[in-house]
Amino acid sequence: MSVLPEEFIGNMKALLGEEKYRLLEESYSEEPVQALRINPLKKGSEEAADISSLLNLQKIPFEESGYYFDPEKTPGRRPFHDAGVYYIQDPGAMVPGAVLTQSQFFKKLSESKNGLKVIDLCASPGGKSTQIAQAMAGKGLLVSNEINRSRAEVLAGNIERMGITNAVVLNESTDKLADRFEGYFDAVVVDAPCSGEGMFRKDPEAIAQWSSENVEICAARQKGILENAYRMLKPGGILLYSTCTFEKDENEDRVEYLMSSHPDMKLEDISYIKEKAPGCSDGVAPCEKSMRLMPPGFKGEGQFSALLSKDGDSENAFPFGGFENASKIKDMKPLESFLKETLTEEAAGKILKAKDRFRLFGDNLYIMPEDTPSLSGLKVLRCGLCIGTFKKDRFEPAHALALVLGKEDVKLFADKDEETAETYVRGMTLEGEGSGWCLVGVCGYSLGWGKASGGRIKNHYPKGLRIVG
Repeated sequence: MSVLPEEFIGNMKALLGEEKYRLLEESYSEEPVQALRINPLKKGSEEAADISSLLNLQKIPFEESGYYFDPEKTPGRRPFHDAGVYYIQDPGAMVPGAVLTQSQFFKKLSESKNGLKVIDLCASPGGKSTQIAQAMAGKGLLVSNEINRSRAEVLAGNIERMGITNAVVLNESTDKLADRFEGYFDAVVVDAPCSGEGMFRKDPEAIAQWSSENVEICAARQKGILENAYRMLKPGGILLYSTCTFEKDENEDRVEYLMSSHPDMKLEDISYIKEKAPGCSDGVAPCEKSMRLMPPGFKGEGQFSALLSKDGDSENAFPFGGFENASKIKDMKPLESFLKETLTEEAAGKILKAKDRFRLFGDNLYIMPEDTPSLSGLKVLRCGLCIGTFKKDRFEPAHALALVLGKEDVKLFADKDEETAETYVRGMTLEGEGSGWCLVGVCGYSLGWGKASGGRIKNHYPKGLRIVG
């Protein structure tokens, strides 16, 4: 491991004391643990593989879908990962999402007649967004935003891979979003860009990039993002603030400043997670209700979480610019023909029933989440679920559609073992019966599209996602 910066050592000794700092320093020589979340949105057939047994998973106590795994099982290199069956995520990074989704506020707001409206302001690569989406179970609206374009594209890819249908992915600054969505969201998530001290054990580059100046820059940036988050939060809403750093300047001080600037904000008790997360500790006074995770006590990497509520009680505000309008499709016959030939009557009916939420971006057809606010003038990477593309006189299904369907939704399902599925992800042609579009699966889970003819299945797995080499 790289040598720790002297200023960081001094800061941690002042925060923790000599003895606790010694334990923290010793923990850096230990191997980090590995974990994943099994995706409850992913449809599996009755014969689908039991992932928990296959990967020899061990339950994480504070997250219902979270498990530790043996790195030798290499879940990130298996086609189940490509199918969106699970999301690989550090246990510490699961805590903020658990704090939010297991809160009584979240559960109560989820029952509102207009559906829960959530925005994740610094969402890439998508761990917390996908965790929140699984708790929303396809209902309401999730806006996942990332200011960095390349990181936003990674975010959009993970939203698609996990089969999330009710998410909009944006590439905007938080001040522009605050101007647009004043008082609109039930829940705002700020997993803030930070100095990354909690990642020192896993990422030596985080050590090389650390400096006291960067801590100050991050704290100033966090202050601005939190102010914008406050503006977007409706009365009666909740705000989750988290970082993967240990610095009090970036954690408790940010929370305390927000509350002093806005007396209608208060810290909420999150003991329901603290009780399930061995090794966690309270935040530094006066923010004891917040939560710190630090090795070696916690089985995972460093994290800070705080949940705040905004006084008041109101319905969601009418969004600036109203709601996004559906597109008028000139010729529905190519889509209707594809649906009739490929999907079961019930699955096709569900798609056609959502036609009042169809939205064309170029030739690409999306189903928008219900009550999607106007996105005019915003940089949109994904507007709900992309179901396919109109091409001359035919309709070609999108990869995203394959990932939300299951065996029971299609007329032709080519289920393959793990080894054969890997050749498919590499772009190879497969053997298979039938004719027309078919859903290719891996051990009962949908993986992508193919087109069957003459005993062969032509590969339609996206070239940009294929394994090379």
